This record gives sequence, C-alpha cells and structure tokens, in this order.
Amino acid sequence: MENITYYTTLRLLHFIGMAAWFGTALAVTIIWSKKQTEDVDLMLDLITKVEMPASFFIPLTGVLMMIDQTHWLQVGWMHLKILFGLAAVGFTHMSRAKLIHSDMNDEYVKQKFSLNRNLCLLALTIVIVIVGYN
Repeated sequence: MENITYYTTLRLLHFIGMAAWFGTALAVTIIWSKKQTEDVDLMLDLITKVEMPASFFIPLTGVLMMIDQTHWLQVGWMHLKILFGLAAVGFTHMSRAKLIHSDMNDEYVKQKFSLNRNLCLLALTIVIVIVGYN
C-alpha cells in the first residue's frame, strides 16, 4: 500500500507540474503575441519562476515513477513522450536565454525567440496528446 501512495503522489506532482508548465508556456506565448517589448520582464519572471522549476521537477518525478514502476520503460509511446518532453525543456531554456542575453528589439532575435516558444508549446502539446490518447 505504501508503494501505491508513493507512486500516486509522484504522478500527481507530475501532472501538476505539467499543467503549470503548459499554462505558463501558453500565457507567455499569448503575452508575446501582443508584441509589446515592455512585457519582456513579465515573461522572464514567468519563465524563471514557473517554467524553469517545472522543467526540472517534471523529468525528476518521471524518472522516480519509472524507477518505482519499471514496466513503463517497456511501453513504446513512453519513449516518444520522453523525447518530446526533453525537446520542450531545450526550447524553454533557449527562449529564456534569448530574453536574458539578447537585445529583444532586434527583429532576428524576436523571430528566434518566437520560434523557440512555439516549438516548446508544440512539443508540450504533443506530449499532452500522447498521454491523452494512451
């Protein structure tokens, strides 16, 4: 019984983290679509305070769940979910780096930021579809 409670707790934290990450990614994308450069600080705060912790704790809870219930490693769609999840982590970190280290008034930087944000949102959407379908 203790093992089921541990796994259920990890799964709940995993889902809460995913909801927070997807919601923040969607909010940042909507804020960015307004094309107001004064919102850069708000986006950076959202990415730093919600997305970064979520992009750390979601893989952590996923690994802990797979250690607890190793049969998940034999499920084919799980590998695809992990692949897209890690891609979303990469795109999240690249977009945050653009906000911190680049001039957001440059059109090329804006395009790169938009590309990374949209690819992150796409990867998260694919993860949600994979989990929802299975």
